[in-house]
Amino acid sequence: MDDDRKGADARSFPDYRQISIFTALYEVASIARVAARLGMNPSTVSMALARLREIYRDDLFVRSAVGMIPTIKAEAIYPGLKQAQQLLQASALEGDAFDPAVATRHFRVAMSEIGVYVLMPGLRSLLAGEAPGVSLEQIEITADTPWHLESGTLDLVLGHVPTMGKSVIRQRLYREHYVCLGRANHPALRAGMPVEDFLRLPHLSVASRGRNRQRWEDHAAESLGARPNIRLEQSSFAGIEHLLADSDLVAVVPARLSRALMRFAPLMTVDLPFESPSYVVHQHWHPRHRKDAGATWLRKALARIAQG
Repeated sequence: MDDDRKGADARSFPDYRQISIFTALYEVASIARVAARLGMNPSTVSMALARLREIYRDDLFVRSAVGMIPTIKAEAIYPGLKQAQQLLQASALEGDAFDPAVATRHFRVAMSEIGVYVLMPGLRSLLAGEAPGVSLEQIEITADTPWHLESGTLDLVLGHVPTMGKSVIRQRLYREHYVCLGRANHPALRAGMPVEDFLRLPHLSVASRGRNRQRWEDHAAESLGARPNIRLEQSSFAGIEHLLADSDLVAVVPARLSRALMRFAPLMTVDLPFESPSYVVHQHWHPRHRKDAGATWLRKALARIAQG
């Protein structure tokens, strides 16, 4: 009788694989994406979900137009299962070496749109050459990013993110400043032009979803008492190289971004005719990843890319 009770108790708790599938499904809302992330067949994920539904006596996830959405029960148990997963991972990784040439690991990194342009090409090349079995998922930076890093759903955050708080570890990657980007042979854009003429140029302004209005515009208003002649505004840098190349619009952008965009269109840059504001780009990680050999390798790789 005791043996029967022990067997029943053992079957009433999820194992590590089931926990991993549950947390992944909670985070990506798709059985197919979970299978791709964990290197499993979708049928394996579905069978694990069926077993989890038996254990918790709840649907846990239901289909919707936007994917598999969690039930109230799933939302309640996710924090505890995520913590259990992290503890098990930490115990397995403690003291382990990480060989990128043979490792198979998936990293989730939050970075800005600028980071995608500036850092992702070098990181993609590095993974292809040094770590063919390592995959990376880029996540947009939002107001919830600090919480996601704290909860363990992110491995790393890259960018200028003043809201990260004091509980995380950060490393400076580089200091950035602004330049003006316009089409090659622009009829009016030139180095050393008067500030008044520069501000009168037709400007393209990019403010990513209103979260981070371009610092140089505020700087101009505060230090020069004037704002640029904004003729076009958009919420993303996507495609601005073609807008600039096909018009007389100019855009003030981070210097590293300008170099990335110049690879795709005939553009030129000039320094601003006033002192450029600047900001520091960091990589941030949670203390739990301090001794994680794989995460340490990724951070060192990104530092090399940023300084190259």
